[in-house]
Amino acid sequence: MLALPNFSLLLVMACFWLVYLVVSTQLVKPLGQLLNQREERITTARESHEHSFVALAEAVARCERQLAAAAAEGQKARAALRAAGEAGRRGRLEEARSQVQQRLARLDAELDEASRGARASLREQASGLARELASRLAGRRVA
Repeated sequence: MLALPNFSLLLVMACFWLVYLVVSTQLVKPLGQLLNQREERITTARESHEHSFVALAEAVARCERQLAAAAAEGQKARAALRAAGEAGRRGRLEEARSQVQQRLARLDAELDEASRGARASLREQASGLARELASRLAGRRVA
């Protein structure tokens, strides 16, 4: 007698392919799409981060250049102000020196004039004192 063929293998194969189709279309493909989208977002974020980092580095470099330029300008202004202050100080010093020289010249002239006056006065008084001394020593008036 002939036995009917065993269709269980075919049924297991049909169930396998049906489950494979359901899992593939309902689970694997959506997860794959989610993973691809996530990878794209990660790539985009990395690129954005790299661009931002490059922009930050450029901005920092630009700020450092501006700061260096401002520092150089400040040094120049400081040197100019220092030179102007030094020139003003020297000018005031020279002016004070010339005033002192003028005053010393006036005082020297006054001292010379006072010395000449004192010498003249001493000459006049010396002859009078000599006459008086001679009068006293002689005991009479000397002319």
